[in-house]
Amino acid sequence: MKVVRKHDARSDNSLDKNPLDDEADFPAFNEDLDHMDIQEGHEPQDGLRASLTAIFSWKNYRIYLITGWVFNAFSYLTKFFNLYLWDIVPNLIFIGAIGSITSAVATIARFFGGYVGDTVNRKSLSVVSFLLLGIYYLMIGIFIDPVFIFMALIVYSTVDLTRSGSTAYIMDNMPQEHSGLALSLFTAGRALSIITLAVFAFLYPFVQFEAYRQLHLVGGVLLLICTIARAVYLKSIPSKKRETGTKLWRSFIQDNNRALRILLTMMPGMVAVCVLDAISDSFFNLGSLIYMYDVLFIDVQSITIMLIVTLTIQVPLLLKIGRLSDKKGVKSIALLVYTAMPISAALMILAYWIPDWAPSSFVDGANLMIPGLGVIFKFSFLAVVLKYVNDTLWYTIMIVLIQKRMPGQDTSKILAMFWFVIYLSSSFGPFIGGLLSEATSILNLFVVVLVLNLLILGAIARYDLTAKGQQVPNE
Repeated sequence: MKVVRKHDARSDNSLDKNPLDDEADFPAFNEDLDHMDIQEGHEPQDGLRASLTAIFSWKNYRIYLITGWVFNAFSYLTKFFNLYLWDIVPNLIFIGAIGSITSAVATIARFFGGYVGDTVNRKSLSVVSFLLLGIYYLMIGIFIDPVFIFMALIVYSTVDLTRSGSTAYIMDNMPQEHSGLALSLFTAGRALSIITLAVFAFLYPFVQFEAYRQLHLVGGVLLLICTIARAVYLKSIPSKKRETGTKLWRSFIQDNNRALRILLTMMPGMVAVCVLDAISDSFFNLGSLIYMYDVLFIDVQSITIMLIVTLTIQVPLLLKIGRLSDKKGVKSIALLVYTAMPISAALMILAYWIPDWAPSSFVDGANLMIPGLGVIFKFSFLAVVLKYVNDTLWYTIMIVLIQKRMPGQDTSKILAMFWFVIYLSSSFGPFIGGLLSEATSILNLFVVVLVLNLLILGAIARYDLTAKGQQVPNE
């Protein structure tokens, strides 16, 4: 079957040429699992400098990257959100219920987001995404009432209505031979969160979680400035039009049904694994920092240092993973990355009985050097760093796999259906996790996570992430 691109958002620069431009056989339709190494191994591999030159030659990419980095500079503050909410309402059932409701809203938004992303101007969607994010950050910075915080989370969840189109917008602007590195550069902007976290750690002893709100105010203002920058400087991409006489609802159902069939036909293993991983993540993310703070008595400054260390490790690994995914098979990289997940859960459980992996003198000495630095000698530190680093690497691999294997004209809808399935499967996770924690112990969250992670690791090792020899389903 041939895949025909209806339009191409790339410039005429010769560096933007792609094997899938105009009309070509989609490479994932033949050969077997994770054959990127076979298909790409016959092409000359550019050096890192040549790859970066090619990537930054796309004007839209440069603007998108800069504004994306501004968001990433504040993104790691969200790691503290459950702990921040715990400081206001110390009840895991309440926090879990809020998480499940907002996740359900995000799930619905994701479902409609794919259609919106492929029918509405994608530049407009990228602008609206940042507008909504700016409003969310401002609301968190201004209000402390749980009702208004909940409303801010609803605003944040509606970003998923525009997220698929916004993501597809930049994916349309990058050739696949450099997509791994290009996507990794976006996430590598999280290194800027080190500055934000350092400011938070400095201010917290004086004003506690007021520092969290003030940083959200600053982030909200900067995101609104980035919204204006995107509106002014990004180039529009023509949106895909429905056939004349096609009803909106029918087109919506047909398009999303086709996107879901493509996803399940081409990548059934990846979808199944990511569903289980999403459920595991919802449990871990609900309780990890609260567990450290309330059960293991690790203070906020120590948790902040832990997140800074995570970012320091994460960024170079992201760049390396991006390059490897452009050269080697995805399955081997996915297996390597996911091996750390059950280890992380096991360390979190072990920390309940044995908090430190080094003598207490090491912990005390590190804390004398820098307040909170002693956290690096705790098993819970190793667990959370492993988890957070590998979560980011894992989903970077999954998005790169979709970008390499899926038909370009359906990218937004396929991304939307992928995240819809993931969100749907995990939307009740926080609430169930909250009930489990309050009824038994928060420790049991990590026992469940360990069991799920072992099942996932076994599935990755035994089964294929993508289907062998499958063709894209017909219209």
